[in-house]
Amino acid sequence: MKKILSATSLTDIKSYAKKLFLVVFGTLVLSFVCSVFIIPFELVTGGVTGVSILIDHALGGLIPISVIIAVLTWALFFVGLFVLGRDFALKTLVSTIVYPAGVSIFSLLVSPDVLDGFFYLQGSAHGQISLLLGALMGGLGVGVGCALTFLGGGSTGGLDIVAFVICKYWRNAKSSVMIFVLDAATVILGMF
Repeated sequence: MKKILSATSLTDIKSYAKKLFLVVFGTLVLSFVCSVFIIPFELVTGGVTGVSILIDHALGGLIPISVIIAVLTWALFFVGLFVLGRDFALKTLVSTIVYPAGVSIFSLLVSPDVLDGFFYLQGSAHGQISLLLGALMGGLGVGVGCALTFLGGGSTGGLDIVAFVICKYWRNAKSSVMIFVLDAATVILGMF
């Protein structure tokens, strides 16, 4: 009986560790891609990053974008905790901690003085190609990062929390549609 219990708990620990690794790694991929490819080119995507770029632009760069991301991420986390409950908050807690920290750290890479400017794409002599590379790599990386996080059973939280709150109180709304509407609204605002 002891062998069965220890094998089961060891299997549970391995499964939990694998899921935690996927969530952390996926969130780090997401924060790296946003820091290196999306934020430097001010590519207004959906989610917290897109909204943070809009706020940064409206404030004229007064507050560092990593601080805006951290404040929005944590504010939305607490909205999710109080409105959607503890179970949902636990699924987003890891990303809530890792994403803003990752953006702060990876943002240091886009300086021309770091790694001989390897990630300083916006300063490249081939500006249009760098912008295209930023958009393509940004889109691909966001997809991979989110997929890994979801495979780990986590959630990236962020603006999705607003969609889930809307769906909680407006029963006919679908979360996928609400997420699309919020992301689309963010991108449309970015056009102006």
